[in-house]
Amino acid sequence: MKLYLPSLMACLLATLVLAARTFCSFWPAMVFWEDIIFFLCGLMAGVRLPDFDFILPGLSHRSGLTHSCLPAAALLFLGLLPAAAGLALGIAFHLASDMQPKVWIGGALIRFPLLGSIGMLSPLWLVANVTGCLAIFMEVVAGEPVNARRIILLLCLAGAGWYFWQEEKRPLLPLMALGFAGLLVHAVRSGTFSVQLVWQYFV
Repeated sequence: MKLYLPSLMACLLATLVLAARTFCSFWPAMVFWEDIIFFLCGLMAGVRLPDFDFILPGLSHRSGLTHSCLPAAALLFLGLLPAAAGLALGIAFHLASDMQPKVWIGGALIRFPLLGSIGMLSPLWLVANVTGCLAIFMEVVAGEPVNARRIILLLCLAGAGWYFWQEEKRPLLPLMALGFAGLLVHAVRSGTFSVQLVWQYFV
């Protein structure tokens, strides 16, 4: 039930919004809140979605298909922007938390159908997909009005507070990973990051 409940609640909330859009005459006056609610639905679903590999046939735990930014990218491709941003952030929370297993063996490793485990590339896969998720999130949110961005920021803080302090016993490393990924995405978006600069720094 812990796996399903947030996603079920997200689906119910999204269904209520769609019903209100169709049947409630007052909804056009509330349209500002529609994107906020869909973002919240995505966030609620995203924090548990990677572990749906437990129940999807043909997938083993820590599947690279669910433990990735691919589900959020799919929603982005379909044009469901607020839900894609929320889903991306929720998945980023989950993947950042997965970066601190007791040991990088067995069930801690990322796996793909047919290919099997990618071994010690698993931490790099998680970091890359946390970064990808934050890139999707920041791309969508940048296009929202200022008031919407403020509300989304409050939802982000509330979601991070709940997930990392209620669900995760050691939040420091995941939060550091999120912070690093966020700064990296910001640097690329602002044009201050380049491969040439990184190469010059190291050589």
